[in-house]
Amino acid sequence: MNLKPFLSPRPILFFCSLFIVSLFILSFFIVHFFPEDPSWQRIQQRKTITFATDATFPPFASLDEKGNFFGFDIELGNELAKRLGVKAEFEAVSYDGLLGTLIVNRDDAVLSAFVIQPERSKDVSYTPSYFNAGVVLVTRVEQDGILLNNLANKTLSAEYGSEGDALIRKWSRVTVGLKALPMKDSIEAMQAVEQGKADGALVDAVSAYQYISRGDVPAERLYKLKIAVRVPEAEAHYVMAVSIKSPILLRELSRALDEIINDGTLSALRVKWFGEAAK
Repeated sequence: MNLKPFLSPRPILFFCSLFIVSLFILSFFIVHFFPEDPSWQRIQQRKTITFATDATFPPFASLDEKGNFFGFDIELGNELAKRLGVKAEFEAVSYDGLLGTLIVNRDDAVLSAFVIQPERSKDVSYTPSYFNAGVVLVTRVEQDGILLNNLANKTLSAEYGSEGDALIRKWSRVTVGLKALPMKDSIEAMQAVEQGKADGALVDAVSAYQYISRGDVPAERLYKLKIAVRVPEAEAHYVMAVSIKSPILLRELSRALDEIINDGTLSALRVKWFGEAAK
């Protein structure tokens, strides 16, 4: 047999090139689909995930007199850790410094009523939302038909200078008869609805949940309240953040969060910390 054609430089060069290309393709898939994740490796080694949280924002996170963390975000973090098969630890960090703990690889994730900051997307990645704290329209329970597209000749209250107040003034320029009733704070805005002074109030969801679910009902309260609708242009989604170098951790936190949402655990936590109105 003549082996010369098989031993010539051209076929050898072809097979070498094919091998190099194959290695490149394999490396591409390894890098993109099985990337290194120092945070996830650390979590697996220590069996602990460390969350950075601003513990000055109740009811999401606070410290008791003994320095123990408590709040909605704390219970959520413990539940997420359980779903990951590890335990949770928390570090108290000022809100402005939360993302910095990820960049210097000090903490594994941020869980702190955190709103997405698009300008930091080169440094961090975000999970899906676990809480929407945006503006809602609060009306009387028995009052139907007050929606965002049906505000003509209505009076809406809001805390003066708040996002809700700005929205009412904006809408009043294009809605016939819509009037703004500015109040000192969100509580007074909702009280105006209770007392029949306003048809509805635009307030943040947390204030609405807490006020509607409270136990101390004032004697002058004429009407019960409900959350009629959320305001799409004023949503505030709270998410968790991880380092851009932590794709596995992002995937696993998102998976655990999805489980908690689907099995009703997250809804139960909202009711525990914010009342039935948050369900």
